[in-house]
Amino acid sequence: MKTISLSVSEKDYEAFRAESVRGGRSIASLIRDAMSEYRDSLGAGRRLTRVRPFAGVRPLAPNPKRRRGAK
Repeated sequence: MKTISLSVSEKDYEAFRAESVRGGRSIASLIRDAMSEYRDSLGAGRRLTRVRPFAGVRPLAPNPKRRRGAK
């Protein structure tokens, strides 16, 4: 398992915190499950490097593993 660090909105953090208390699970566990569900929803063969960011969200830095000009 890899450790990552990310920034989230206060609204999203509060929603995950409240659910973690309700469900007796850690926030990290909820986020791992959400990421897995999202990855699975992409369907077989679809690469995450081809997924566009959400509207209004810009990457903080270029992805060094993404090919230049890939869409």
